[in-house]
Amino acid sequence: MAEGKILRELFLIRHGESRGNAGIEGDCPADSEDPRLTGLGVSQAEKLGIYLSDKIRFDCVFSSGLRRAVETARGIIEYQPGSPALNILPDLCEIGISPDYPGMNTEALRELCPSAVIAQGYEEREKLVVPDETPGENEERYFSRAETVMNYLEGLFTEGEKLALVSHAAFLTYLIFYITGYRDREPFYDYTLANTSVTRIIFYEKGTYPYGDVAIEYVNNTAHLV
Repeated sequence: MAEGKILRELFLIRHGESRGNAGIEGDCPADSEDPRLTGLGVSQAEKLGIYLSDKIRFDCVFSSGLRRAVETARGIIEYQPGSPALNILPDLCEIGISPDYPGMNTEALRELCPSAVIAQGYEEREKLVVPDETPGENEERYFSRAETVMNYLEGLFTEGEKLALVSHAAFLTYLIFYITGYRDREPFYDYTLANTSVTRIIFYEKGTYPYGDVAIEYVNNTAHLV
């Protein structure tokens, strides 16, 4: 079996079922923009955490600053040895967030996940969400944000680290598109990313792996829900 020098492994994880996914309307603007997990979503996150704990020791866990992602990440962290910190990476935010929604602050996020901290380099970010004044228009913004995330990770992790990125269906799709070479337009195909699905992508040092520098091991793995 061919081997190469692994720089980093990304595990792209969509959050569990949210109240928005379930069609439950919020009682206030925050609940509409930033819904929490349903009971099913909490159960999905727990099952995912148990499933991953048997297979993977994450070097770092990242999440968007939206509640459904933070709650899902907590379900992963609780089953990891030592309960590592949850790094809030604002650029993992879902697309389509209203500019009127200020997002949660660090203290509020720590009520959802006590180990939550702001990711290195983002400590001075005013908002932990990314507002989107014109959802669906000018998609270059989403590819640009995907590039920002990838450059950030490439600058910090080069020793084969295993990284969990808990985010959202639309933004994760753009991130996968970017990784697979689509940088300014969507391809003619799409990805299905179910709640708490896992997509594993391995990055190799250039020229060390005969089948390319990036390997997508699997997409939309939901074995933990069976």
